[in-house]
Amino acid sequence: MENYGTIWVCVDCLMHHANGECGSCNGLYGPHDEEPLSAIEAPYTVAMGMAYEEHAEDCETRIQGGAPDNYECDCETNTYSTSQCEGCGSWLHGERHAMTLFKD
Repeated sequence: MENYGTIWVCVDCLMHHANGECGSCNGLYGPHDEEPLSAIEAPYTVAMGMAYEEHAEDCETRIQGGAPDNYECDCETNTYSTSQCEGCGSWLHGERHAMTLFKD
């Protein structure tokens, strides 16, 4: 698989990838405005997080080539974004999380 870089996705897309469902699936927070990860089509797939070389230059994950014990990295989360989710296309503002896009 070839690494196509980091995409930034909403919480719904992240939770769907991790758990197969999210808070909006059962109606707790309202319905989805877009189907999670619907913008990712074959032959592309995603994985949670970003490649270590894409972390900030001062991030221990990048410096050591992987996350050291008990280290919490903030590089993979944007706590507030007005950008479109690259996983589903939603324009709802909020957190965005890093995922790596791969091509089979």
